Amino acid sequence: MDILVFDIWGEYAHYKKIYATTSALTYAIPTKTSLYGYLGAIIGLEKKGNSYLKSFANKSCLIGISLKKPLVFQRMGINLKAELGRKKEGAPPKPTMTEFVHQPRYRIYVSHKDRRIYQKLKEALVSHSAVYTPTLGLAGLISNFEFVGEYSADATSTPDHIFIDSVIPRSDFVSLDNRRLADEEFYLVEQSLYAIEMDTERNVTERDDILLERKGNSIPVQVKKHYVVDGKNICLF
Repeated sequence: MDILVFDIWGEYAHYKKIYATTSALTYAIPTKTSLYGYLGAIIGLEKKGNSYLKSFANKSCLIGISLKKPLVFQRMGINLKAELGRKKEGAPPKPTMTEFVHQPRYRIYVSHKDRRIYQKLKEALVSHSAVYTPTLGLAGLISNFEFVGEYSADATSTPDHIFIDSVIPRSDFVSLDNRRLADEEFYLVEQSLYAIEMDTERNVTERDDILLERKGNSIPVQVKKHYVVDGKNICLF
């Protein structure tokens, strides 16, 4: 299986958590569904009617994510546009406390069954060109990207604990290597109800919990399957 690897980064990122109410909390990493939009922006897939999502249906696209910088969060009050009829005339704006990932840098691994889409994405990454402006969750959070390389890898498994160099979906998780966790310093974080897939009506059809290491360190763990990409053990989902 061919895999494209590239980095994305920006000043801020925000991927709103589904269960956030009084304040807008963010996932630490891009949701897989948001990365569909990112890829679609780069290669110019039509957004009208969410038709771009057809290009990622039926598990045609596998994605892996790793942290290239430790996670740093910031909270700021953001003035959101009031709903029609809800805001009294002359009333001061009421900022919504919003959480952002500050200066994130993520490494993205992408494989796609459709060779036309795969090749188009490869050409855009290599030439550093995008049809639409890619963002990190919200329209104003502009993102840059950089091609890293193209690699071939197939799913493999081992009964042993190994170091995984990416985030890990709960569906692939087996167990942690508690001995290594006790001997070394790790900052493990779990992201709950993370969006994996959605339909063309933007209804999320699959969610999972995601395990990651906050500083971007490799995680000593046993998983059901992984891919060896450029010497790194990566979970694609």
